[in-house]
Amino acid sequence: MSVHLIFKSLLRRKVVTALLLLQLAVTLGLVVNSLLLAGAARQLVEQPTGLELEQLLTLWVKPTSAAMRLEPALSEVINRQLAAVRQMPGVDSVAYANQIPLRQGGSNWNIFEQDRQDETNIESVPYYNSSESIFQVLGIELITGRLLTELDRGTTNIVMTEKLSRQLFAEQNPIGKVTNNGVVVGVVSDFFSQRYASDAFYGQILMAPLHRAEQGYHLIVRVAQGQSDTVRKQLTEVIRNAEPQMDIGTVLRMDENRDEVFRSEIGLATLLAVLSGLMLLVAMISAYSHAHFHALQMQKEVGIKRALGASKARVLLDVLSESWLTTAIGAGFGILVCYGLNISLAKVISIPAVPVWLPLLTMVLLLLCVTLATWYPARIATRISPATATKTL
Repeated sequence: MSVHLIFKSLLRRKVVTALLLLQLAVTLGLVVNSLLLAGAARQLVEQPTGLELEQLLTLWVKPTSAAMRLEPALSEVINRQLAAVRQMPGVDSVAYANQIPLRQGGSNWNIFEQDRQDETNIESVPYYNSSESIFQVLGIELITGRLLTELDRGTTNIVMTEKLSRQLFAEQNPIGKVTNNGVVVGVVSDFFSQRYASDAFYGQILMAPLHRAEQGYHLIVRVAQGQSDTVRKQLTEVIRNAEPQMDIGTVLRMDENRDEVFRSEIGLATLLAVLSGLMLLVAMISAYSHAHFHALQMQKEVGIKRALGASKARVLLDVLSESWLTTAIGAGFGILVCYGLNISLAKVISIPAVPVWLPLLTMVLLLLCVTLATWYPARIATRISPATATKTL
């Protein structure tokens, strides 16, 4: 069937054709932007953290006794807990900290180079008050300078991440630089600190007494490869045996902490993927209904074609060609819809720009779905007997 005849056939059903074109255009526009949002959310969740997530366990604890939440009793409790955890099979190292990476802990300071506040001030940088084993626990590497030791406890010496160092001091040697938070003695590899800090990979580590633990503190445990499940089953009991008067939270692997932080993004990616599938399904149902109704309407025309010698393959191709042309036109409008929708969404949310290949790939996917949906109605049209059609003439 020629394109002219297909257009003529479509124009006989103006309203139905217009609605189908509108649905196809909207479907393509929504699917493209849904895929972009889902991909951006997934990329955010799966970004490198600089941490070996599956080998790190975290646990929030808080002494129930008010006296044990203050020094010097607090340090004694922490040391007993750390010693008990170190003795567990499968544990490589353990440290305490006022907060843990990835999670929003609230322990943030501004930081700037002394005497250069206006030029170097950074508003929100997480700080980790911990023990010297924190570097081994997190698996972060020394870039320059030295790591903190117990000799630094109570001093103003700090270690910072490489990205923070570059932001503060550019290409200068950071060792010995004085900041409002202390003297820089070392720079370590970047790790994901907090999502809503000035930068997710800014971090500073110091060794000062906790003084008080009214909000509790965290234990971070590094386990041997493949031992996380075994250790986590025993960890709560070991902590309680070291000090019974203790509120103990849920033991979480670091990747579970990450999933909790990005829970809304993970949910959004899942929802949009399901939504895209449903929109394609609805488009297939509409294409099926349109083709099936049309096949029933054109029984006489198909029968005459068959009587004049048209093969089943030719009739099948005619019906499918109409669906392909309809889909191509709808997808053409859909490309305009997807770019317009993308521009509108970019004004209110963060969404990547539409790459050229994605609408084209989605259009191919839409063509495949429509072809699959209209195959059965097209097959029905080929079964019309020439005798059946000519009897009514």
